[in-house]
Amino acid sequence: MGKIVVGCWDCDYCGADRISGEVKICPKCGKPRGKDITFYMAGPKEYVKDPDKINKNPDWLCPYCNTLNPDDSKFCTACGAARAESEANYFESKEKDREREEARREAEGANISKAGAGRSRLPLFIALIIAAGLLIYLMMPKTKGLYVDAKSWERSISIERYQEVKDSSWNLPDGAWDVTSRDEVYTYNHVLDHYETRTREVSEQVLDGYDTEIEYRDLGNGYYEEIEHQVPRYRTEYHTETYEEPVYVDIPVFAKKYYYSIMKWLYDRDEVTSGTDTEPYYAELSLPDTERESGRTEKYWILSGDKQYRIKYDLWQQVKTGSDIKATVKGGEIVELK
Repeated sequence: MGKIVVGCWDCDYCGADRISGEVKICPKCGKPRGKDITFYMAGPKEYVKDPDKINKNPDWLCPYCNTLNPDDSKFCTACGAARAESEANYFESKEKDREREEARREAEGANISKAGAGRSRLPLFIALIIAAGLLIYLMMPKTKGLYVDAKSWERSISIERYQEVKDSSWNLPDGAWDVTSRDEVYTYNHVLDHYETRTREVSEQVLDGYDTEIEYRDLGNGYYEEIEHQVPRYRTEYHTETYEEPVYVDIPVFAKKYYYSIMKWLYDRDEVTSGTDTEPYYAELSLPDTERESGRTEKYWILSGDKQYRIKYDLWQQVKTGSDIKATVKGGEIVELK
């Protein structure tokens, strides 16, 4: 059995502190120590001279008057209730108190978290609403009164030309001529070539001895048991070790690559027409067999003050230069005339 140290307790009735654990009744107010007291160690250690006479079991709690009684007492020293009716000792009582306190804190924390989360999310929620509202406002169609200073248009035809090009690929296409080929690197294989012996410094934890550590176990009756532990102590040693490091090389993989001439349709130019008149037109084309049309685009605008608005052709036709119009504008484009 280890050494026994006398603990302390504070009277929860009158506030007297550092009462010896050997004392069962407060010397100041005469109240026996109850369930709300907590044993602790303070000041210079006082060892029990004859530890074999100390009962190491915790005090038991009287269910009627909440008085803590020595383990060897069969009846409560305060009210006389039988120990057989007790359902908790010092530690069990503290555990129940701890569980109740944790439950209370968790409940309070949950309420605070909900309230805080609500408050913290509120500004973000408002910011998102404002941003979304602003975006909606900017994209929302707006009715404006506009004076038409000018109208303009642009029409474009993309032209492709069938032409000879020099090309290369790993597969030979149909219709190619002037074909040459040569073996070239197609990819690389990363393969193990050999191992090289290397050295490195490594550390190792080596047992250097044992240190004595002391802890004190609360016996739950006003005393603490002093327990010694032998804790291993280590030192760090370094040494050089050799190891085999793999060395890899990239081995080229060759394949036949073809170089050739071939005819392809490629973009050549745009035939663009533009103007401010009311009769837009596309360029008249007279293309040789080696050219073809690949697509048409058209754009229409009206100028009002210092702003230019895109507009669809059918609406553009209805607008006259020098007139006032009322239009629905969305994203810089007139989408409807009122």
